[in-house]
Amino acid sequence: MQKTLFVLIFILTSIHFTMAQEEYPVTDIELTGNTTVITGNLEAGKTMPLRWAESSQVACFPGTRFIEFQGNHVLYRMVMPPYSELKVTVTPKDKKNRTNIYALRLGVNNYDLPPNIVRAISCEAGYPIYAGNPNLRAPAKPQSVEYISVNKPYNIVIGVAGAKDVLSGEYELKIELKSR
Repeated sequence: MQKTLFVLIFILTSIHFTMAQEEYPVTDIELTGNTTVITGNLEAGKTMPLRWAESSQVACFPGTRFIEFQGNHVLYRMVMPPYSELKVTVTPKDKKNRTNIYALRLGVNNYDLPPNIVRAISCEAGYPIYAGNPNLRAPAKPQSVEYISVNKPYNIVIGVAGAKDVLSGEYELKIELKSR
């Protein structure tokens, strides 16, 4: 009975993981040295519900900043090795498309993705300080997040997101990794 229950839980977890991945595809990143640059377009993503981000178990960005993440989201995933420093920067190619970033630090065996994520070790987000005031049509600027790993590897899920109504636009994602 216990073995059957374990198998059933495993199957349901696999189905949930597969469905979440199909709903919001994620690109796995293989690092190629200390700096990896990826070119992307928000057209490849889609909008998503944002309540996960303000949950106290995730704490990525508050609801008062949702306007900066209401456009399309494109997800990436990588492994951050132990004893390393990571900096991820998104730079929009067109300065009228505000493009923001967030990165979730997860355990090495955690493959959850937004919006279905319920818990993260930590989350950092980069967005303009004025948080989308529609009266301040300031040009888009590069946004960055940073992490340090002491003695454990982590799964890092990176989200590139457009601000409200930003559903397309090319960007450059720069990943800088310094390892011991």
